[in-house]
Amino acid sequence: MFVKEILHRKGHEIKTVAPGEALEYCAAHMKLEGVGALVVCEADKALKGVISERDIVRAIVDYGPRALKMKASDFMDTHPVTCAPGDTIASVAKRMTQGRVRHTPVCEDGAIVGVVSIGDIVKERFEELDLERETLRDLAAMHSVAG
Repeated sequence: MFVKEILHRKGHEIKTVAPGEALEYCAAHMKLEGVGALVVCEADKALKGVISERDIVRAIVDYGPRALKMKASDFMDTHPVTCAPGDTIASVAKRMTQGRVRHTPVCEDGAIVGVVSIGDIVKERFEELDLERETLRDLAAMHSVAG
């Protein structure tokens, strides 16, 4: 299974924020959109980084309430784990686990074409395993009838 199949099912919508936005805005935007991270980009849509809930929590721990007025660019991951539509789910899951990230921008020809979360990957993997299980059950049933 490939990343492009996840994007085909979930869509290519990308929730973004500008690097200069305050963390308070980022947090409110994440809550409103129901996401755990935002892609940080300028008007040209070039990837600058990713800001996650975890980044915001760390900022508050380090700087207290004043962190909420600080910029996304001060706390974003400037070298996020990325993937391509043709990457396998297994390879992306491994990179996300190694990088300890839960959201990965999907890039193609220098453009962001989507975002996948570890939840998306786990869901697809469970569905894939369920299909394999059903196929094996059907084959076993056919074998017992034929035997």
